[in-house]
Amino acid sequence: MATDQEVQIGEIIAQMLQDCMDDPDALSCALETIESIPDEMKDLRPRLVLFTQDGCGPCQEGREKYQGLIQQGKVTELDANTPEGVAIMAKNNLDATPSLVLLDCHDNLIGELFDSNEVEGEDLPSVVDNTQAPTG
Repeated sequence: MATDQEVQIGEIIAQMLQDCMDDPDALSCALETIESIPDEMKDLRPRLVLFTQDGCGPCQEGREKYQGLIQQGKVTELDANTPEGVAIMAKNNLDATPSLVLLDCHDNLIGELFDSNEVEGEDLPSVVDNTQAPTG
């Protein structure tokens, strides 16, 4: 069970990330905020999750667009049809794939960066210089 201090810190982090949702470059803002959280507080660190499913063309586009961030561990790809995917999507009333969402450390929705009901592949949010897999 989380201490009162951990709960307060988690709430502060969630508010900082909620502020990112109003930023025109919400994805970069969220990544910077998450990366600024010290390692000793990693259990409170929110995560970016890309919900996908097999046989979904736009999901494949999302995988390709965010491949570098997925490989770097900055975005977690989660199949919407797995028990974990079903539970998180149901808990947060999410119903579209692909969806890129920001979840707190308890898998509560902080905000949606996009879902397939809102954008087409070329309009997926991107991060300058961070979407390619590291080379070398």
